Amino acid sequence: AGETYRLSAYIKTKGFKSNHAGMIIHNAGWIKDVGFRDLPENSDWTFREKTFTLFASRNKEYGLAVFGVDMSGEIDVAALKLEAVSPGALAGSSSQFALVAKPRLIPLRPLLQQIPRDRPALTFRLCGLLPEKKAGLECRFRIDGNPIPPRAIAVADVDGDLRLDLAGLPCGSYSLRAMLHQQQNGETLIEAVFPIRVIERPVVDRRGIRQLNNLVAELLDQPLKASPAPQSFTFVNPRDGWIFAACVSPGVPAADLKIAIDDGKPIITATTDRLEAFRALAGGAHRITVSGKRAAGTRLVVRSIPEILDYPPCTNSYVRGNGDYDWAFMKKHILPAVTTLNGGKLPGKALGEAKARGLRWLANFNVAPMTDADDIRQRLEQASGMTQPQYDGVTCDELFFGRATIDNYTRALWNLRNPQNRLVYTWIVGKPSICALHTDFMSAVLNASGGRGRLIFEAYCHPKADEKAAAAYLENYLDETMRQFNAYFPDAAAGAGMIFGNFTQIPIISLDHDPAVDFKYFLDMQVNRIANSPAFRKLAVTGYWGTYYGDEEMVRWSFKLMRHYAVEGKRDMLSKQYGFRYKPGLLQNGDFADGLKGWQVAPAKGNAIHAQTIPGYGKNSQGRWGAGKAGDTVCVMTRTPDKANRISQVAHGLTPGKTYCLQFVTGDLDDITGKTYHPRRYGIDVELPGADILPERSFIHIDRRHSGRYKHNNNVAKINLVRVVFRAKAPTLTITFHDTKARPGENLVLNFVQLKPYFLE
Repeated sequence: AGETYRLSAYIKTKGFKSNHAGMIIHNAGWIKDVGFRDLPENSDWTFREKTFTLFASRNKEYGLAVFGVDMSGEIDVAALKLEAVSPGALAGSSSQFALVAKPRLIPLRPLLQQIPRDRPALTFRLCGLLPEKKAGLECRFRIDGNPIPPRAIAVADVDGDLRLDLAGLPCGSYSLRAMLHQQQNGETLIEAVFPIRVIERPVVDRRGIRQLNNLVAELLDQPLKASPAPQSFTFVNPRDGWIFAACVSPGVPAADLKIAIDDGKPIITATTDRLEAFRALAGGAHRITVSGKRAAGTRLVVRSIPEILDYPPCTNSYVRGNGDYDWAFMKKHILPAVTTLNGGKLPGKALGEAKARGLRWLANFNVAPMTDADDIRQRLEQASGMTQPQYDGVTCDELFFGRATIDNYTRALWNLRNPQNRLVYTWIVGKPSICALHTDFMSAVLNASGGRGRLIFEAYCHPKADEKAAAAYLENYLDETMRQFNAYFPDAAAGAGMIFGNFTQIPIISLDHDPAVDFKYFLDMQVNRIANSPAFRKLAVTGYWGTYYGDEEMVRWSFKLMRHYAVEGKRDMLSKQYGFRYKPGLLQNGDFADGLKGWQVAPAKGNAIHAQTIPGYGKNSQGRWGAGKAGDTVCVMTRTPDKANRISQVAHGLTPGKTYCLQFVTGDLDDITGKTYHPRRYGIDVELPGADILPERSFIHIDRRHSGRYKHNNNVAKINLVRVVFRAKAPTLTITFHDTKARPGENLVLNFVQLKPYFLE
């Protein structure tokens, strides 16, 4: 920071349009940037150059982005350069090239701790900058110090990977040392030690398994006799992972009902919630036994399911109108579709009950700073999730494919001491693109915890203008990411997770950018995709990050989706059952992006009601995360001393008796433009004549935050979020906003007027 750099490139455009695009250098968190934003619609190859003084960044780390939000047309970039200019810049800068060029021998398949005795071979990928004459390279391996004969090492013809034959090696744990030498001068290019284990893998008979969707397979669906005599059945778990077991009973079971697996403790009794349970089981055959009296027509169901993660448990929303997200709330709305809890807290008896249910609890570990591999390793070894008895492991938060410091984490993970074999999961952002750096990272992540490590992708999706555009975006963002994972590491999906964002809470942090879109439907599209698209076969993990940043409707709905797809194995859109649509179409122009179009305006005088753009308002005051300029246009009402302003629109397409949610955001124009902290109740109210209001589900939230995690919002104006839940009494409803309670001279603003069906279950 403070030194001089030069960014340059040749740029060509053809029919290029975007309301937010550029080629820029940005700091960590993308809070500041510099570069080219004035990209023409059509241009031949044009040289662009900018010399600038670099601004500060966390960990002295910067990124480069060529981007276009909701773009159309083409943009081509060539001869891209970032050059150090000043003496200080030349002396203090470094790039990823040394890491990319570094020779690496990367274990690919199978996972090092899961080598099957009947197919005892390991495949390695050789990456990095190597001598041109590869024939002069020699790779040697030793098992517990004993050399492996050269005939056991072969080079694959297609991709050049190394194959190490371990035939005859008995089941057990070993130390494998790999060395790559140059024969001519004896120089050692690579020396690495890997712990390996040869195991007896069970034979999986898949004839009794019925695949329901990508995520769920039916292992058993068996009618039970009404007599109390024990009945036992065998089912086959197709992989090491989670199963769902349920006693589907038409009546109340007797108090002596017990269902146990492999003669262990009962997982279901007559007092078990919903007569169902989740358990993590080894792959292979298992016996399930039912004893005790049961009603006629009772069935026993067992399914293979993915791991389902919720971050964080028992943590309330900042918007208190949502109520408590406590253990009682979780048992009712979240636990029917969760196997693994992450972060948060489990107060009182919740911890014991969670463990009795077979649930896992992972602590969250902050990887940053990532300046030194040994420091990361030592901090991780001492983290609460690795040492405290209530936890089963950690999630490491968070890694980026686009950052060079990912190599420090990779080396820390390869050298991690984990004597209790706790689970180590890794949050990741972006797509892999550099063979040496990113394949090594993925191998380290998936080989962690004896091959139980997980690579969990932050699939935080942003809504698009229409359903067709949203589907295309999800295919590129979700499917293509998983295809890239599998391309860089074979069968990566079997150890990977797609974790969606259910954080939709204005003004904290929200993916609900467009008031015309029902985010419930958009979230359904996302989970439906991993349940059905071929790219997600064998996917190991799914779930959500941000439950405490979701409003109570979205929290309940998001786990209803998990139940539908990841527990019940359905393929159809759940939204269809409730009549939800991508765009409900009940109101128009709720963000005033088209000025006052669609609204009937009754100003107190002259220009007392008008539309205005306030740069950064949607992001800074409303917390619309990654939304570009969405939310920056508003309706302004200037209160006169003697008369209030009124603006209204007739909502069409309502179903009488059905429940709806109206949300809108208000603020003070002078506070916003002056970046003034002055939270209070703003004097804009709404009239809904004839609607049956549900006051217990409605609230007005006044944002009063002045410090905390999102510190970039500290010195900006605060907003009110108003939510009104009501039952419609007619197909149409006139919605009127007015500023009767505003003080004379106040300039109040209104936007994010959203009307959508409300999920009442």
